[in-house]
Amino acid sequence: MFQIASDLFRGICIAATLYAALFFAHIIAATQEWDIAFRLIAALITLMTVSVGPSIIALGRIQNFEQKIQANAVGHSIGLLLSIGLAWAYADQSFDMPLTLAFLLITAILHSSHRRLLIQKQP
Repeated sequence: MFQIASDLFRGICIAATLYAALFFAHIIAATQEWDIAFRLIAALITLMTVSVGPSIIALGRIQNFEQKIQANAVGHSIGLLLSIGLAWAYADQSFDMPLTLAFLLITAILHSSHRRLLIQKQP
């Protein structure tokens, strides 16, 4: 029981740490005007934002089905919030409704599809 919970907790902690490190690195790359590094890091942040749930599962090496579903749900919620911030960043620190809705939709579709795959693969 504790190992299962610790897998989920480990995945959340590693994913959050990686996200924070990428965020910090993108600020450094921007201030140093390292355009290629900035774009690469921004792409990784974008990918991680829309796939928080699968990231938690992969980074936490979660094997238990119930914990995978829980990680997907937690990641989905976090991903939706981060998607709003991501759209704000892509819109040059302003609110852009179509871009915000696009990021929210991508995040929702990815997590919903991932959840369906998890359920289909359930033993």
